[in-house]
Amino acid sequence: MTRFLPLLLVCACAGSLVDHSGAGGPCPDGKLKCANGCCNATELSAGTSHTCAVAGEEVRCWGSNDQGQLGRAGSGSYIPVKAGVRGTVTAIAAGATHTCAIAGGKVWCWGDNTYGQLGNGNTTSSATPQEVAGLSDMEFLAAGGGHTCAASPTKMACWGRDDFGQLGNGGSLGEQHLEPTDVINVDALTAIAAGDAHTCAATSSGVLCWGQNSSGQLGSGAASPPSSTPAPVSPALSGTFLGLGANHSCAGTGSDDLYCWGANESGQVGMSGGSQPSPQKVRSGVGLVVGGLAHTCAVRTSQTMRCWGSSGPQLGSAGGEENQDQVQLPPGVVAIEAAAAGSRHTCAVVDGNVLCWGLNDRGQLGTDSTITASTAKPTAVSGR
Repeated sequence: MTRFLPLLLVCACAGSLVDHSGAGGPCPDGKLKCANGCCNATELSAGTSHTCAVAGEEVRCWGSNDQGQLGRAGSGSYIPVKAGVRGTVTAIAAGATHTCAIAGGKVWCWGDNTYGQLGNGNTTSSATPQEVAGLSDMEFLAAGGGHTCAASPTKMACWGRDDFGQLGNGGSLGEQHLEPTDVINVDALTAIAAGDAHTCAATSSGVLCWGQNSSGQLGSGAASPPSSTPAPVSPALSGTFLGLGANHSCAGTGSDDLYCWGANESGQVGMSGGSQPSPQKVRSGVGLVVGGLAHTCAVRTSQTMRCWGSSGPQLGSAGGEENQDQVQLPPGVVAIEAAAAGSRHTCAVVDGNVLCWGLNDRGQLGTDSTITASTAKPTAVSGR
């Protein structure tokens, strides 16, 4: 996820950045160019109106580029373009209008740097990937509205905007950190995730959250003041995977049960009623979850996908407000390997092919926005 800023009315100029960095000609739609030709995506992440993937150990991004979040200068592009990250890329995280990746255990960031979310010691935005100093052996990555976090199994650091304590360093609210600062009270990490202004981690001692809590997104049992100190959700929850939306949170357990909490004005928690300040069991048989502005999508262990929350094409069906529907994926799906949710769009890697649906005003679905402004039908990303 992603800080979900209002969509700015600037030119997307779809397709203006034609990428010639892959070997040979165009790839089949759904496949991404890579140094070896055409590759399957292995990782996926979505910002407000851009999407990024790892394919062939390289970063490919598409959609809005008003802050350089695609990793190269110029206008936006519905055609996936290569971001110049040096090394073998293993993880990707798209924030609202910035993007980060892990390569060789080091972290690289690019795009919007208003709050220091690039971690390079200043607040100058950059379309060129910048290495975050002082980090090594990183395995996990998360990007929020104006902050970024990275972790190894034994340590975690965050940087950028900290007005609600989303960096988790136990310090005063209202600060911003231009370089990584250590997160306290976390160890034995297995997953991390970031919302607009809150952060969560799955650890050996359970799921911990910190930051903004106006909608109960920290899961502490009450919508209370923000906190810069990581604390367990209540009741305690042992999570193995996480998915955070703008102001809601979800975690899956080792028994494939899905719990969600926080803002629920559009039913994004997965139940009726208002905000839920404590974890609520909303699904079973779930192996992956992602959160958007006000919607949630879960990949079932049966290799089907369901989305719920704010009504719109990002649900992948004709579902309405607070409706929970199965995404209409192509028949005969063998495996859904990855998923991502942006402000009002959703993507998934299905049998090696990247499919996206939802709003496409900036080319974030990987298709020409002048032809398809939005669609509820999962559509293959351009292979050009």
